[in-house]
Order: sequence, then C-alpha cells, then structure tokens
Amino acid sequence: MSDEIRGKVFVAGDDVNTDEIIPARYCATTDVASLGQYALEDLHPSKSPGGVPFQPGEYDIIVAGENFGCGSSREVAPVALMHAGVKVIVARSFARIFYRNAVNCGLFLSRSSTLGENASTGDILSADPSDEEFWQGISPIHRTIIESGGLTAFNKSKREAPQDSAAPRPMTHGQKILARAAGLDYVEPGMTVFANVDKAITHELVLPVAAKQLEAAYGAGFKIWDREKLLVTVDHTVQIPLIREDDRSREMAEGVAQFVKDQDLPHAFLPLAPFTSQGICHVLFPEEGLLEPDILLIGTDSHTCTYGAYGALAVGVGTTDLTEVMASGRIWLKVPESIRIDLTGEMPRGVHAKDLILHILSRVTMNGFTDAVVEFTGPALDHLSDDDRSTIANMVVEGGGTCGLFPVGVVRADEDAVFRSTLSFDLTELVPYVAPPFKPDNGIPVADLDDTAVDVAWIGSCTGGKLEDLAAAAGVLGGRKVAPGVRLIVSPATLTTMEKAGERGYLRTFLEAGGQVVPPSCGACLGMGPGTLKDGEVGVFASNRNFKGRAGTGSVYLASPATVAASALGGRITDPRQFLT
Repeated sequence: MSDEIRGKVFVAGDDVNTDEIIPARYCATTDVASLGQYALEDLHPSKSPGGVPFQPGEYDIIVAGENFGCGSSREVAPVALMHAGVKVIVARSFARIFYRNAVNCGLFLSRSSTLGENASTGDILSADPSDEEFWQGISPIHRTIIESGGLTAFNKSKREAPQDSAAPRPMTHGQKILARAAGLDYVEPGMTVFANVDKAITHELVLPVAAKQLEAAYGAGFKIWDREKLLVTVDHTVQIPLIREDDRSREMAEGVAQFVKDQDLPHAFLPLAPFTSQGICHVLFPEEGLLEPDILLIGTDSHTCTYGAYGALAVGVGTTDLTEVMASGRIWLKVPESIRIDLTGEMPRGVHAKDLILHILSRVTMNGFTDAVVEFTGPALDHLSDDDRSTIANMVVEGGGTCGLFPVGVVRADEDAVFRSTLSFDLTELVPYVAPPFKPDNGIPVADLDDTAVDVAWIGSCTGGKLEDLAAAAGVLGGRKVAPGVRLIVSPATLTTMEKAGERGYLRTFLEAGGQVVPPSCGACLGMGPGTLKDGEVGVFASNRNFKGRAGTGSVYLASPATVAASALGGRITDPRQFLT
C-alpha cells in the first residue's frame, strides 16, 4: 500500500515528446541524477497551457493530455522527471515506451479520468495510490512493479507472475511470434506475458548505464544470459566533439568498450577511428547478417521497430529492460493489437519509401498506431527492397507503433485474425512529401509547401543513409552544384555503405556537387554531429524526427534523400522530379 502524494501541479498538453522531456544534448552521461535540472527545458510553449515554463524542483505532479512521452525510447526521460522532483504523472494516455520505462523505474502513473480534472499549473493536488481509482487503466502487474520500486526490485523480490495461454483464437503475425517467445499456445491483446528474448541490441547512450545497474543489482563479475544474443555498436555520440566540447561522449564509448571486454561479446562494433562509427545499429546489424525473421528482438532505441522490415517482432525498450534482459533473457510485454496496412501499386519515378511513410503518418497522426504492431501486406510488397521496407518500418514508431512488421519469414497472420483496423494505400498516385516542423505527422506534398529556403541539407541516419538512399540523392545531384549558402552534408549509415557508395561513384558525386561527406554516425539526427542546426537555421533532413530541439535549435523539415538533394540544389525545399532525366 502506497502513501498519499500531495504537491504542486504542472499542466502539460498533448504529444509531449521525450526530446522535450530531456533533450538529447544532455543524454551522453552515466550521471543520470544530473539530468533533473534539464527536465522539460525544450517543452514547446504550446504544450504549457498555463503559459509558464517547467521549473525543476518546483512541481510534484504532472497532469498531461494524450500520448505523453512519445518519441525516443530513452529511459532517462522518466528518470529526469523523477530527479526534477516529479512523483506522479497523470495523463489521458501514455506513449508505449515511456509508459514501460516509467513502470520499470517505479514512477507512479495514473490514467484516472477524474484525478487532476480542471487542474491548473500551480494548483495543489492530492493523489492517493491506495485508491483503486488512481490505477484506472493501469495493468495489475504494472501496478505491482511500480509499488515494488521498479522492475529490478520486482524481479529480485521473486514475486510470481504466472501466465496462462489465452483461449484458442486466430492470431496475427506479431501475436504468433510473441506467443512462441512466451511459451504459450495463444495470446490475445491486453495480456501481459513474460517472454524469452531471441536478440537484444544496444548502443553507447544506454549500455554504460545498464552495465552499472547490472553490477549494482547482481554483483561485480556477473555474466549476461547469452553473449551471442547481445548486439552492440557505438553510433550516437562519436561526432559530438566535432561540434562542441564534451568529454562525456568519450566516456560513454569507453564504458561500452569495457563492458564488451568484460563480457567477451563477439558481436560488438567499436569505433575504428576517431569520430567514426562502424555503423548505425539499425542498418549495421542486418547488413552483418545478425538477424533472423520471426524472432523476438528488443532494443534500447525507439527505432528498433526497423527490424520488422526483416520479419522480426522488434520492440524498443529502456535501460532497466536491457539490464533485466541481460540478467535473465526475459522481458514483460503487453500483447499489442495489430493494424493491417495493404499496399498496392508501384511508386512513380522520383517517389520513395520515405514519401510513403510520411504520407501514411499524415493520415494516421502521431497517436494512430499507439500500442499496435503494424503489419504490412499487399502486392506492392513485391516491389519494395530491403532498404524500402527498412525506411517504412523505421518510422512506424512516429505514429506510436510498437513495430512495423513485414512477412519476410515463414510466419503469417491467420486469415481470420482480428485487426484493430485495416488501411489501404495505392502507391501509384504518391508524390514527394515533406513534414514541416515540429512533428513527423505534418506531412504534405512538396508542391503544397510555401516557398521555404534552407540552410542545411542533411542526408544520413538509419532512415536516410542507406545505400539506396545515397543512390537516389546522387541521381539528383549528378553534374550539378549545391546552391550558394546551403551546406549539404552526407553521412552514410555504415562503413560498408560508405565503401560501396565510393565504389559506385556516389561519394564523388556529392563532393563534386559541393557537399561534405562525413563518416557514419547518428550525428545531426539528434544534434550530435555536423549539420546540427543553430538558432534560426532551417534544415531539410532525411532523418525521422523533427521535434523542437532534437537536431539543434533550428527547424527541421523531413523529406526523402532525393528531396533533400533537390533542395540543396534549389536553395529551398524542392520537388526532386524536376532534376530527373
């Protein structure tokens, strides 16, 4: 039984994202207690109905709208709020990854329809976790984890979490994978199951903190559950020193290297040279042949959903999840619903997978896929490459989705499986799209955008730095010059991609056009490398998010690599089709 919590309220609006909760520029540290001072520093003014900024240490309770915590999987988001003094968050709904991270941290959550109703910033409110109304919409097992003080405390308490198979029923593709992983004949949406993880992926923004947690919970010298199943890279922070002084980024990479050595991990990809990642995880690991279809994969990155392009049920999780998976190989998951998307036709010339997913997101919005596996079907799949599928699956999370799953392996949904909804998209009439700031679901046809000059054109990331992405950009740039005043920056997603792009002449094309080629890294996508925007700058990026503050202090428009290249030539956001011959 938990005690009543009484304190001052801060009211927030809908779609408060994790880049606003704790900006990425502060995340390259293992000193998570220091993050509280930066909590909600970048909150967009439109999401503070009271018209006042959040002040760490002043507020005890946050009362928010829909989809609180959307965006990145960073567990430091709830951690930062906790260290800022927040004890309870009441919201109409929570984004899936933020919700599970907060549960795992032991942060009190409520979806009560009456608690905080009509509250204003500065009000004093009482929240009573001993009242059943407080736990409205929260699973009993999640309540138990929170009241235990978080997932590690729950697991160490040895509390039982028995699970029984659901009654016989038709299942979707994702549900079949999860049932197998949980050792059950059937699962149904809404069940919480404990499942065996087939693969786990991580990187330097999370692994050093998880390693500390693992040692604190289970002792020095503890060996992880299966060294063959953990895939590691250093990709996010390696170029921070190119844009600002930051010794902590080096410490994060060193923490990974030490853990890799201590655990003797065979699938670890450490930097081979300064400022150079071997590759961004979501492109590197498939390229290295380290995935299989129809497996359960978890990763400490919200874009883990990318691996659904290769037939894996791929779920983004946080630091504590990784800690406990490394200890036991098991994870708790709420069985998601599934949404089916039928794709027909072929994309016209000059139109790419990024245009398709921006179009889809503009239809469904940032909350349209929440807590659902999006299963893609239809005859258009025959015309989509691995890189196409990867781009589409990668951005399903921008609609709140758990995974974007393609039928690559042998498992298929039952013909009579129940889907939450079915959507259909004809690729034949698709046109180039762009998503203006500050949400990925703001997509509109490039032709409908007002004249927009750009300062930076950035081609890279797990979404837009693959080989076919570079090929599309080179096809637009060939024999032409970047407009005066525009900086074109190209960052291939992996070293292998970079090598192949060099062999095919793409890198020479970028350089001859007046662009800059930088080594692989997540880089400017989250404000950690060349191309990061300054105050007042406008960027057109081939990446996946354009939240306020994510890629610096400017404004990001999301587009395909071809549109980014065309915009570099035109000096303003430009339809790439005019440059195709």
